[in-house]
Amino acid sequence: MSEALTILNRLMETIQDRASQRPEGSYTTKLIEGGAPRIGKKVIEEAAEVVEAAAESGEEGKQHFTYEVGDLLYHVMVMMAWRGVTLDDVAAELGRREGIGGLVEKAQRSQSTDDTK
Repeated sequence: MSEALTILNRLMETIQDRASQRPEGSYTTKLIEGGAPRIGKKVIEEAAEVVEAAAESGEEGKQHFTYEVGDLLYHVMVMMAWRGVTLDDVAAELGRREGIGGLVEKAQRSQSTDDTK
C-alpha cells in the first residue's frame, strides 16, 4: 500500500474510533454529535475554500490548495464515519464506475431514477 493510502486509512481509523468512543474535547466528536447539518456545513465551507485556493498561483498557491484539500478530505471522512461508510465502500463504488465515462455513468443514474418514478 502506498504511503498516501496508509495515511488515509490511519486517519479514517482514528475518525471512526472517535465517532464510536466520542472522547470529550475532540473536534471530531463535536462534528459527529452535530450530525449531517454540522458536518455538512463544514464540508461546504471547505469545498468553497478549495475552489478559492485552486485559483491562487505559484508554489504558495499550490501549498494553500493542498492544505485546503486536506481539510475537505478530513471533513468528508467525518461525514463518512457518521454515515457508517468506509474507504473500502467508496473504493468499491469508484471501482464499479471504472471504465465507464462520466457522462455515460450520469445518464445511467438518470435512467435508473426515471425508472423508479
